Amino acid sequence: MRTIKSVDFPGEAKAVTAGTTIFRVDDPPDCMYQLIEGDVDILIKDVVVDTIHAGGVFGEMAVIEGDRRAATALARTDVRLVALDQKQFMELVNKSPAFALRIMRVLSDRVRRLNERLSRATRA
Repeated sequence: MRTIKSVDFPGEAKAVTAGTTIFRVDDPPDCMYQLIEGDVDILIKDVVVDTIHAGGVFGEMAVIEGDRRAATALARTDVRLVALDQKQFMELVNKSPAFALRIMRVLSDRVRRLNERLSRATRA
């Protein structure tokens, strides 16, 4: 799993307790998150489709697309996370092509892992 550098997310870390919903499907695209510690499950129709671990990011699709949330994020454990809103995201992309490339690599890694899971499921 690829991760994002902590310096990319300059905000203050926020603590969230296990079992807390961080965002829900169809919520507005207010921000994306970097997970400093803990685990967050990403659910679609109550099915866990991914688990994000410390160093990972989530919620980026809504920020990139400017569209409503496509999934629900639920803190599996107690977590600490840092938010990056759409304006901050665009500023970082414009200022740092390396940041944009790191985000693309995270997304590519996520698609590859999902493809592997789907491939195994169809063989079973």
